[in-house]
Amino acid sequence: MKKTLIAAACIIGVAASAAAASGKSRGGGDRFDKMDTNGDGIVTAAELDARQAALIDAADANGDGGLTAEELSAHRKAKREEWRAKNNPDTNGDGVVDRVEFLASAEKRFDRLDKNSDGVISEDERRSKRGRRHHRGHRGE
Repeated sequence: MKKTLIAAACIIGVAASAAAASGKSRGGGDRFDKMDTNGDGIVTAAELDARQAALIDAADANGDGGLTAEELSAHRKAKREEWRAKNNPDTNGDGVVDRVEFLASAEKRFDRLDKNSDGVISEDERRSKRGRRHHRGHRGE
């Protein structure tokens, strides 16, 4: 029963994200594009089912075809640690972010926002970031 509820909650969350992303001019960007696996501009139940199956396959530690709360939690923790390692500005691993590392990290963030690589963050590029949730739960601008 718990496995069914977890799967249903995941599907509802992804479906809500899809609905929100498709509500405007696909301003949701990357998340919508990842769900729209065939690139037709529409997220179908089959595409969501495939994404959920991939999540279950990735998180199913004991290989029984379902997820326990512990498996889902462990998977999320591993993904979070992977993200942190990838985005850690302390590139030399000495436990200190020095000026060079700090500036390199800031430049990386700027480059990610500068979608057309013209060295300027335009109003359109700025707007595409608005409304997205950041990992700390704040609204982005």
